[in-house]
This record gives sequence, C-alpha cells and structure tokens, in this order.
Amino acid sequence: MGKAPLATQEPEEGAAPSAGPARPTPPYRRRTDSRRSAILQQLWKEGPISRGTLAEAMDLNLPMVSAVVQELIKLGELVEEGYATSTGGRKAQLLDVNPRRGGVVAIEFSSSGILSAAADSKGRLSNHVARRFDFSLGMNEAIRALIDAVQHQIEFLKEDEGLPLLRIGIVTNGPVDEANGVSLSINGFPGWDNVPIGPMLADEFDVPADLGSQPVAVALAETLSGAHRDLREMLVVQLGPALACCPVVGGDVYRGRLPLVGELGQVIVPGPGGEPLRLAQLASASSMVRRAGEAIAAGGASEIPNHVEDGDAITVSAIFGAGDMGDPLAQRIVDEAAEGVSVALAAVGSILAPEAILLGGTMTADGERLVARIEERTRALLNPLLGNAVRFERGSFGGQAGVAGAVAVALTAHYNTFAD
Repeated sequence: MGKAPLATQEPEEGAAPSAGPARPTPPYRRRTDSRRSAILQQLWKEGPISRGTLAEAMDLNLPMVSAVVQELIKLGELVEEGYATSTGGRKAQLLDVNPRRGGVVAIEFSSSGILSAAADSKGRLSNHVARRFDFSLGMNEAIRALIDAVQHQIEFLKEDEGLPLLRIGIVTNGPVDEANGVSLSINGFPGWDNVPIGPMLADEFDVPADLGSQPVAVALAETLSGAHRDLREMLVVQLGPALACCPVVGGDVYRGRLPLVGELGQVIVPGPGGEPLRLAQLASASSMVRRAGEAIAAGGASEIPNHVEDGDAITVSAIFGAGDMGDPLAQRIVDEAAEGVSVALAAVGSILAPEAILLGGTMTADGERLVARIEERTRALLNPLLGNAVRFERGSFGGQAGVAGAVAVALTAHYNTFAD
C-alpha cells in the first residue's frame, strides 16, 4: 500500500482515442455459464433465501445446488444465516453471500469531483466522502487525488469495519474500455484520454480494480439492488454533470457494441429558438448555469444571485431555488432544459416502449420542477398508449448512484470469477 505515487503516461500527441475491443467482454457481464457464479449472483441479489427457493428460482436440481453451496461455504463466499418461516415442517436454513468476505472501495469521478464510499461484500454502502477536484489541475493530479480517495476508504474498511480490501470499483461519466480498464475520455476534462485507470489502481493497491461507465454502472445497480429491480424493461436516466440514459431490456443492461451506450447528452434536440443543439448544450447542469449567467450579465432581471451562497458562483441549485420562488428567468431555463430532455426521452421511449423511466442524478435532488416537467412533456410526446402506461419513478440511489454503480461493477466482477 505504501508505494510511490504512480507515474502516469501522457497520451501521444495526435494519437486517436482507442475505441476498445470491437466486442468487449466486460468483467461484470451479468450472464454466466458457471453454476457457482450464477448461484453467487442470485444470492447476492435475492438472499437470504433457502436452498430450495434458490434451486426453484434458477431452475436447477436441489442436490446439485446443495453441492455447489457447500463448496462456496468452504471458500468463505456464502454463509448460512437464520431460518425461513416454518410452513409446518422443519424450518429451512437461509443462505446469503458472506458480507464479511471483504470490502469494496467505490469511486465516482466526474466534473463534480470525486465521490467515494466503502461497502461490504453484500454491497451495503457507508462512509460517503465528497471531494472537489478542478480538472484544470491535470491528469497527474487527478490520479493522485483518486489514489488518496481510495486510501482513505481502505483505512476506513480496516479500522472501522474490520474488513480487508477485496476489490475497487470506479465509474466515470465518459466512454470507457471496460475490458481493459481504460477511461477513453471524461466529459469536460481536456487531456484525459486513454487513461488506464483500472490497471493503475490495481497495481497501486494489489487488488482487482474494475472500471465502468456511469450510465451503464448505475443501470446495473438498479437491476441488482434498486427499488424497481423486478422490472424487465426500463430507461435508467441520470441528470447531472452529464446527461445519460441506459436501457434495461429483458432484465439485462443493454451494452451495445461500442463503449458509447448512455450518451443522452449527444442527442440532437431543438433549442429555444428552434435551432438544433446537442442536449448537453441545453440541459446539463453546466449549460444551465452558463445560460443563467449570460442572461444576468446581459441585464436580465433575476433572483438567482440571491440564492447563491456568499462568495460562490451560480449553481444549478440556485436556479432551482429561484424557480421555485417564481423567478421567470430561472423557470424559463428549467423548462427549456426539461423540454429538451423530454424530446430525447420520447424518441428513445418510442423505440423501446419501457415499463418505467427512472429519473436520477444530482439534478433530481432539488429539481422538482425539472422532474415534473420532464414527466409531463415526455408523456405528451409519446404515443398515448405508451404515454398513459409508462411509469415515471425516481432512481433508487439519489446522489449516491455513481458509487452504487461502482460497487455493482466490482462485485459483479468478483462473483463472476468463480468458474466451475
């Protein structure tokens, strides 16, 4: 653990960003042919449950399930935990993944900074820490800051939880080569290109480190431990530093052939004057702040500055606060952002016809008007049969969605390593 700071490699000048493997095999794919991995993942998601319930849910014979379970108990991956409610006979012993098997460090890195957390091997999060980071400091400082964040959580796991480090999960809000742990770029971070952050952290801390894109990782977390995980068809939407939307189809996260799934901000929508814009130019947190600042600088009357903390710049929360108090400029900016998001979601929803659209991300925390307008306008833009049927729900993890996704990435990778 006490290694010298990593020497990072600057990308070669003029080098084209790698698109990654043509058909990546990410370390956290959900489907597996291994009975041991499949049983571990089923218990991680549904445990504690009995051997009989496990066998029935997986359509496997009970003797085979019992044999595999005994192997996994000996390996320390499973524990017997309590008994099922009696139905008249002998109470069935319940099984679950072993939460004390080890700890996971979860990291989300975005323009908002570095959010870190710790989790046990059941995926239960604790010790959330937010650290600001200025992209202008460059890649080497970013790597050092990420190492510091991981080290802090390792110490928490050891000293407060008594858990050894099992794995590291990290998500970013740009495209990634998951199979090789390479972050291809991060939205708004010039010079961050083809950074092998997964291998770097793995070498530094001597444990596997798994990298995922934020929208895919959050969708994975929703399918595993989210409040709506039983839904088979969903759009998992993130509104914040980046705008993302990852489909869940047939209960599985849609992966795509290239590492570009979820880039909702790249969708072209009509701007306020009808001009074509990328959605990120209209509805991301930074674009809303920019537009508010420009309007006020041009002489527009607004109460937005009165909702800013002393000495701080305008934030999207200040825009939401002013809008809630009836400020016309703030309401216009929010409504125009909501319209753009609704156009994009209606297009995707019309193709996939989901059961539900989950709205999450930092902007949903206090953006009640934004969320309400998105639901209202998206329903209106959809075919009435779908618009009346689709459910709009909040994402399960609030501002912790990124670290929840990082834990899902890391633990799915861990439980997928148990080949028969």
